[in-house]
Amino acid sequence: MINAKNVYLRPMELADVKIKVKWANDEQVRKTLGFSDYPVSELATEAWLRKSAGNVGRKDFIICLKENDERIGFCGIKNIDLVNLKAESYLAIGEISYWGKGYGLETKQALLEYSFDHLNLNKVYSSHREDSKAMIKINLKLGGQQEGTLREEMRYNGVMTDMVLISVLKADFRKLINPDI
Repeated sequence: MINAKNVYLRPMELADVKIKVKWANDEQVRKTLGFSDYPVSELATEAWLRKSAGNVGRKDFIICLKENDERIGFCGIKNIDLVNLKAESYLAIGEISYWGKGYGLETKQALLEYSFDHLNLNKVYSSHREDSKAMIKINLKLGGQQEGTLREEMRYNGVMTDMVLISVLKADFRKLINPDI
């Protein structure tokens, strides 16, 4: 389990499949995600989770509120590259009523701390639809830098959309979190 101030991240389990599918199939949530295979089924998601559970190159989590254990989203680290010390992160607050309350920022910070402290990575990157201003802002706030734009990278509702590539380096994150170091 990964602890933060108001949330904790625990490994995703089969019992989480139904709610993850609900979130992934919600139109508002889907707009924030960086994949386009919709709709998502419980059967396919369960198969994906079973396969992912044995993959040492990824860690998938459910985001829960500390105050009541309510599940509010999902996140993770994937494409873990221990040779080049980098990985890709993803995150979605699935419960729309919790958007804009700081849980995304808190979750991303916890993922970065886990990646840099536990996995000893040097770089964590993520890609976001260019209109996903909240996710871009979260990454920049935590020391991320935009590395570029992947032009017409993903098709969403029949339209090719650009994706913004952002990375956070361990040293930049450390300076931001602990400015006295």
